Amino acid sequence: MDFSSAINTKMRDVEESSKEQFIVYRDKDSGWHCDHTKNQYGETFDWVEDALAQDPLAAFYTGAEFSKASFPSVYDTVLYNRIRSEYYIDRSSEKDNESLHALVSFFQDNVGELSHEVTDYLTTLERPLAALAYMCPLDMATGVEGWSYNEDLIADAMSSINNAVHDRLNVKANIDGFEDISRIYINDSVIIISENPDAENRYKVAENRYTQYYNETGDNNIYTGYTNDYIEAVLEYAERVQSNVKCVQSRRDLRQHKDGVDYVELKNGDCLPGSENEDFTGKLIIVKARELKPEYRSSENQLVQCTHGNGARPNAKGTSVFGKELLSGESVCFGRHQVAGIADPEKLPKWAITKLSEQKAEKQAPQKHTNPNKKPSLLGKLDDAKAEAAEQNKERNDVPKTKKHGLEV
Repeated sequence: MDFSSAINTKMRDVEESSKEQFIVYRDKDSGWHCDHTKNQYGETFDWVEDALAQDPLAAFYTGAEFSKASFPSVYDTVLYNRIRSEYYIDRSSEKDNESLHALVSFFQDNVGELSHEVTDYLTTLERPLAALAYMCPLDMATGVEGWSYNEDLIADAMSSINNAVHDRLNVKANIDGFEDISRIYINDSVIIISENPDAENRYKVAENRYTQYYNETGDNNIYTGYTNDYIEAVLEYAERVQSNVKCVQSRRDLRQHKDGVDYVELKNGDCLPGSENEDFTGKLIIVKARELKPEYRSSENQLVQCTHGNGARPNAKGTSVFGKELLSGESVCFGRHQVAGIADPEKLPKWAITKLSEQKAEKQAPQKHTNPNKKPSLLGKLDDAKAEAAEQNKERNDVPKTKKHGLEV
């Protein structure tokens, strides 16, 4: 059941101001429930404890608490309470700060003004407050006692959030009068078939790169074709999808043959218990599969050797976690909320065990000796200083999107 349907099941209780308690929670499969918690004798059902364990943001309500509120008002109130619960969890973990408190206060006062697109999207997320903080880069705090947030930034904050959600949802595009019929993302490309009934050629098929590099240069178009024949358009669309799928499959086959990668998806259960709250620095961590685009949701893209980052420390103000992919050695960066935890050595796939053994052997191999009396050159010192400055600057920037990052926080 989706969130709206779950809320709707208890609207009669709201309209009648019932004092019977119910709980709103999300189960492990992302389904929503809005159920009464006690039997006719006033005893709490056994399953309630399990529901709270599944969803730390779950909350109890009665119809009387809403004073016969409208459906949208109940919807928004429950969503805000989930965001506030996440804030209290963060605060108990010493992650509280003035900016986060200001953002929560801003959301409380303005949730009714946000579009349904935004509120619907936020309710699908496991951590809606973390998503809000990522989508709204503005510091809403005022630093003035008695003022919870900077009201002069409301319009900018609303615009940032709305634009971010719009981008993430890939809402139906309308470019030059052509409306999407279908689109698919694969092989770092997006293939689109669209229609404009008033155009000379009614159907358009396009293939574009969507990686950060191509978007920044503006050179992202691979192919655009027009036709009045729907079947011809569909055939072109299908051929381009199939061609990109074959490229992805070829790379997979090569890695499977070369490195023994078996393409399994790692989950929370593959992490050491409680490790999501530990320091990740120097550890092998697992990136949540849902944070990656579908074609990258497997172990060779999830296993990362964390090198540094403010977000690597559990109580730091920053969120960035830097590291290198275990298999490829590629440098990557994620937000702490995108990391499931530290990998359990007993549950690693075979290829990862082999890779770690190879790394250990390389470290133990005899090293070439250098002259200890040789002084470092001035040029060498300058290069080191530049590298250190670049690393510090990278820490201050937001988490960059890589080709593998998914569309959610």
